[in-house]
Amino acid sequence: MASQWPTFTRQKLFLANTLFRLAEEQDQATSREASLQGGVALLSETRSALLSLIADLYQVNPASRNSIDALAEAIDYTCREVEELRALATEPGSWWQHLDGLLAEQARPVDRKKAEAQDNLIAVSAQSGPDRTPAELLKTTEAIRRYIDGVLERHEEW
Repeated sequence: MASQWPTFTRQKLFLANTLFRLAEEQDQATSREASLQGGVALLSETRSALLSLIADLYQVNPASRNSIDALAEAIDYTCREVEELRALATEPGSWWQHLDGLLAEQARPVDRKKAEAQDNLIAVSAQSGPDRTPAELLKTTEAIRRYIDGVLERHEEW
């Protein structure tokens, strides 16, 4: 029987992509935020499913592959995918790092804005953290999709 991991992984990614597209169309801030947070959560599930997919491709039990190190240990050697994922995890601006930033930001409370204490205070505020715009999130989903497709193409059975 063929593995269900490719379909499952792509399904999670498709649903995240759908939520990001819905976020673009939302007029209400709460609906938009719900779509963004739901999409980020699905991207996290996609990444976990990707690790399980790679484990499955190497005929290792995919049940507990929740990190690159756990995957490398389970496979018992360094494969191309582990090397690629380690590089993505350290590469500034990669989809892996973008997702790490999104998940870290989403896992903590939002800082409250301080009330202005002085009348003539000029403040410049720049939002720190990863770009959460739907357009940027859609770019991240596309990068993940291309990576998944590349992995599957390399392992395609003839």
